[in-house]
Amino acid sequence: MEEFYSDVSYKALASIKEGLRTNFKALKNEYLNLSEEELKMETTSYWGVTYTRYEWLLEILAHIYHHRGQLHAMLVHCYHQDPNILLFE
Repeated sequence: MEEFYSDVSYKALASIKEGLRTNFKALKNEYLNLSEEELKMETTSYWGVTYTRYEWLLEILAHIYHHRGQLHAMLVHCYHQDPNILLFE
C-alpha cells in the first residue's frame, strides 16, 4: 500500500474526478465479471481482515459514504459553504 500511495496523488479537482471515474470503472468491470460463487469467496486484505467479495463491496460503499460525509462537514463547518446537497433523503 505504501508503494501504491507513493505513486498516487490527486492535487487538482480534475485529477480527483478522473481518479474516481477510472477507479469506479475498474471496480465495476471487476465485479460484473464475478460469478455468484466468486462473490461468496473470502479474500483477506493486506492488513489481515477477511470478508467475502460481496462484503468487500459493501465495505467500499460504506467507505465512500463516510468520505462524502466528511467532505460535506468540512465544507459546511470549516468553510461555511453549504453545497445544498441532501446527504439523506
